[in-house]
Amino acid sequence: MRPSITVDKERCVHCGLCLQDCVLGILAFDADEHPHYVPGGESQCVGCQHCMAICPTGALSFGEKNPQNSTPVGYGNSDDLLQLIKSRRSVRHYKEENVPEETLRKLAGMLPYIPTGGNADNLFFSVIATREKMDALRKTTYAKIQAMPNPSGFQLAAREAFQQGKDIIYRGAPAMISVAIDRTKTIAGCETADPIIALSYFELYAQSMGLGTLWCDMAVTIAKQVPDVYALLEIPSQYELNYTILFGLPAISYARTIQPEMFSVKMLR
Repeated sequence: MRPSITVDKERCVHCGLCLQDCVLGILAFDADEHPHYVPGGESQCVGCQHCMAICPTGALSFGEKNPQNSTPVGYGNSDDLLQLIKSRRSVRHYKEENVPEETLRKLAGMLPYIPTGGNADNLFFSVIATREKMDALRKTTYAKIQAMPNPSGFQLAAREAFQQGKDIIYRGAPAMISVAIDRTKTIAGCETADPIIALSYFELYAQSMGLGTLWCDMAVTIAKQVPDVYALLEIPSQYELNYTILFGLPAISYARTIQPEMFSVKMLR
């Protein structure tokens, strides 16, 4: 059963902001000017919770979600955010230790706030959270590559690097997050966008906590090619792997930002 709105009539000030901001326009005032679903509206609700978020008096709840349990809105400092974006770098060298449990908890707690097309509940995150588990992934990966009779160019390069003691797939990272998507719950056109938006949020938040990150197409490629590697991610059958980011405490630090060439930007006025 879908969650539905509940109105505290003592708190409601009849401002109409929830009606105005309802994405699908499925809220209206009743005879006493309290918000309610229009006929058939409850079944159309996508659960975005905008009505609860915008209510100035906290009069509107959504299912078991009470506005008093939400945090106040805050957008931080735009200069600090820009500096973080400028300072972000791909990290390929990591310390031996695991990512602290408290950091992992905060990263996991951020994930439900990631936007998806149509507010779809369509993503699954597989987090390999310890070096021990990552080493098991490395061991399986390179064992399978070594046994391949006709390796591709990428697989051959990975095999040769491994023989020299180099991990060019996982870069020695102590942790990895993979995002998979349930295409049956996804709005057409968002199949690729939703997972990439999710990992973009994850990356910036991770780097704000001092972690290094690396978008890893190699890990995605090998997982899709080798069933034993894919199985280690424990992705439910209804989901399809989309992309992966390696992360951990960086073994290097950068002293300054780069000076990139500008993209073409045309302001239309």
